[in-house]
Amino acid sequence: RYEVKIGDKCEKGFQLRPHIVWFGEAVPMLEEAVRLAQKADIFVVVGTSLNVYPAASLVHYVQPEVPVYVVDPNSVAINDSRWHYIRLGASEGMKEFIKQIQPYI
Repeated sequence: RYEVKIGDKCEKGFQLRPHIVWFGEAVPMLEEAVRLAQKADIFVVVGTSLNVYPAASLVHYVQPEVPVYVVDPNSVAINDSRWHYIRLGASEGMKEFIKQIQPYI
């Protein structure tokens, strides 16, 4: 597994970046993201308040029976029985997420 660091550059000399959407950026391929959200067996949201759109809208395309996991140290104001909250930072939270779903995979 490779972690992108400040100073890591591509062959053209530009800073490499992880495959994430930063605050204030548009979601590339939004239609494709919606299509994938609609087909998801499980949906994981990492490190967000779910207040920044259009990225936050993706969770609304998830089918009603699909569990939604939110990994974030802060509370998110959504009260839905299919939502599971892991109130940790991204690195530790994803480890906990893996532990929680391990029996099902």
